[in-house]
Amino acid sequence: MRGYYQTAGLAGWVMWAWILMIAIFGSIMWLEATVMNSVTMISYLIFIGLTLVIRIRAKVFLTDEVIRFRPIFGLHMKKIPVAQMKYVQFVGGHTVFFSFDGEQYSYWFSGKFYRQLKKILATNGSEKADYGRRALGD
Repeated sequence: MRGYYQTAGLAGWVMWAWILMIAIFGSIMWLEATVMNSVTMISYLIFIGLTLVIRIRAKVFLTDEVIRFRPIFGLHMKKIPVAQMKYVQFVGGHTVFFSFDGEQYSYWFSGKFYRQLKKILATNGSEKADYGRRALGD
């Protein structure tokens, strides 16, 4: 199965904030000159280009054994075996937190992909308890 992903949490917010700063820079340059100028057009084109590249390249592929993340910038896919995912938490409607190889990951997945991953983890027995609720004492 194929879907889309974004980095969830603070890292995702920071990334999109920096990309939005490019468009804000273009708007400031436009307002300073009071006419549309080349700096404004170039910054808007960079903003639109980066946004399209991120939306097109951020793909994730799922089989019963492995999740493959296509990098936004780069060539090599990151492969995470489903059986080796630890401390999996499904938060909200699209966010998944998990640990793999000693590192913590948090991703926002497209709806179909999220449901399929949840189903595969439930059938493999890899899905862990809801640690967030347990930590709150519920």
